[in-house]
Parts: sequence; structure tokens; C-alpha cells
Amino acid sequence: MIYQPPFWQEPRKTAFESVVKEIDGDKVVLEETYFHPEEGGQPADKGTINGYQVKDVQKVDGVIVHWVEKNDLEVGEEVEGFIDEKFRYYCMRAHTGAHLVYGAGRKVMGDISYAGFDIGKEKARIDFETDTHVDNKKLLKLEELCNRVILENRPVRWKVLDREEIESSDEIAFAKEIPEGEKVRIIEVEDWDKGVCSGTHLENTIEVGRIRIEGKKKLQEGVTRIFFSVAEKALRKDYIDKKAVLRTTDILETGTRDMPKKIRALQSKLETMEKKVDELESERIEQEMENFDRYGSENFNLLVQTLSTEDVEKLSHKAKEEIGNDEIMIIINERETVSLIVGVGEDVEDISANRIIRSVSQEFGGGGGGTDRFAQGGGFNVDIDNLKEFVINLLI
Repeated sequence: MIYQPPFWQEPRKTAFESVVKEIDGDKVVLEETYFHPEEGGQPADKGTINGYQVKDVQKVDGVIVHWVEKNDLEVGEEVEGFIDEKFRYYCMRAHTGAHLVYGAGRKVMGDISYAGFDIGKEKARIDFETDTHVDNKKLLKLEELCNRVILENRPVRWKVLDREEIESSDEIAFAKEIPEGEKVRIIEVEDWDKGVCSGTHLENTIEVGRIRIEGKKKLQEGVTRIFFSVAEKALRKDYIDKKAVLRTTDILETGTRDMPKKIRALQSKLETMEKKVDELESERIEQEMENFDRYGSENFNLLVQTLSTEDVEKLSHKAKEEIGNDEIMIIINERETVSLIVGVGEDVEDISANRIIRSVSQEFGGGGGGTDRFAQGGGFNVDIDNLKEFVINLLI
């Protein structure tokens, strides 16, 4: 016969009396306990035994063990246990909510299997084995179905079934390993979900209050994790989001329904402005690159220019286009730090752009690199005039 802990029968009972059965250091076993251990994705209950804080509750070899702070409890002593009522109720809501999410998952994603579950401090998560791509539209549908079932106030019941009956059923969700024994406990939300479960649950769906689907994460091929919050935690996030939406509508001077349209219009304007700014910056770079300081040499012409632009990629591309075959082009760019672009024409021999960058790095720190024909560097600890003088002296 399956062991049926007291918290299955009376999940709302948070104050009880018992007798100490075993003690081993800070580990305490009671003859009967209403503390739920960490199990099946549900965290251990919080609370006290005779005023001593219960730090953890685990099931060890089928026995519920309480880790209790330093205490003077003795075997045979009668004790009072008090469970954190608020935390227990949150777990009951979250655990019941998981069954609602799983039932909704079957309707939204079709053929699914159970792959894991866990209750966190602010939200819970349930893992689905499914090949269905879960997009935002499906997440919204999950949330809608869950909250519809909440308002329908469906009863939540538990019962014990034969193991064979569970393994042969397509309706009952269970992990890959069903708990040992001939009999197994299941939770049933009327006409919605059936699943093997050892946790504490509500007697009806309406007490879940609210389910909010928080998002998803693809864990691996065929497994998607769905995050959700319940009750006050869900409502608090709803309120925060509503405040953000209202602030946004005030800024945009529009209503909630017209907000997407207004944002798309602003995006279009922004793209047009960015394109114009991009064109103007290109024109500015081109104009500044026409004003190189030129230095003659027997084997090449040295062109040196200092300027300031954030669009280093465009500057680099333009520099490659403008290098003459018999030229060495030096562009010093000053923004938050000083950077350098070096281009060496095809006909210039025995001079490497990459070696010039390395020489500058050795002298002024920073770094960079490239090829013999084109190289870039940055982060140099030097002002532009000194860098310009160093490079000219290096080449002329």
C-alpha cells in the first residue's frame, strides 16, 4: 500500500503535534509530520519545531527528515510543529497552477510529454517535451486557457491508482520514472488534467487566482521550458507592466490600442533620419579625407589625416577605396580613445601596415593588427599630435 503522508489529506494544516522518533545531530524524524519535503519540484516547507527553525526537509530512504537548527530536542519528546502558512499556500497555488498549464499545453501544443517542474520564489516552470515551436501567440493562448479554467472554479481531487493503470493511460501525465510501489497518487483537475504528483494542492482552481505566462526557453531539441507566476506575484507583475504601458502611452500621446501604430510610425521616421545621418556622415568623411597632409618620399607618398568619427567601419571601408598604389595612408581617429588606420599601396615595397601598428602599440600601448596592406589599431595612450609625429618619423 502506498504511504500517504498527512499533508496529502490535510494540505492546509500548518500547526500540528507529534513525537520525536529519531535524532542525529541536527536531523530530526517525527512519528508524524505535516512538513512537505523537497520533492517533485516543490520546495521544502519552512517553519519551526518547538520554536527551533527548520532549515530543510528531505525524504531519505522513504523517511521525512527535518534539518533543525541547534536544539535540545530528545527522542520521545512531544513537540509542536508550525509551518509557514503563506509559503505553503503559495506552493499549493503554484503546484495546482502547473496542472492548469500542462492541461493548456496539451490543447495548444498537441502531443506533449512531461519533462520536469520546479517552484521558485517568484515564478514556477514546467518543461514540455514537444516538437511544436512555441511562439508568443501560443504563450498568450496558454495564459488565456489557464485563467479561463481558474474562473470556471473546477474541482481539484486526488486519488490512488494502480501503477499499471497509469502506465497504460494516455491521459495521465507522469515523469519518466514513476514513484515505486503498486499504487501511485494522481492529481486530477476536472476535465482538464491528470498527473502523477506528490505535492500539496488546492481543492479548486479559483484559488489559484491568476496565472501569468512569463516566457519560454528552449532547453534542447524537443524540450521547451515555460515559466509562469501565480496569484499576487502574477498580479504584481501585471501592475508593473500596466504602469509601463500607461507611461508609454503618455509619452506617445496615444491610446493603448493605437500604440503599435504610433510606434511603427516613429520607427519609420527614425529609419529615415538614421539613413540621412548616415549619408551626412559619409559626406563628412569624404570631405575630410580630401584634406590629407602630404609628405613626399623617394619611394612613396605619405598621406596623414586626423579626424573624429564614431563610424570606424565606414572610415575603414573608405580608406581602402582611396589608397593609391604608390601611397601610404595614415588616418588618426580621436574619440574616447585614439585609433589608427594604416593602408599601404600595392606598389610600395618593404613597408608593412601591420608592422606600423605593432610599432605604435609597443610605444603607446593599445593593440591591433591586420595585413601588410591594411591594418588597424586602437586604445593608444597618446595625444593625436604626438602619434602623428611618431608615425611620420617612423616612415620618413
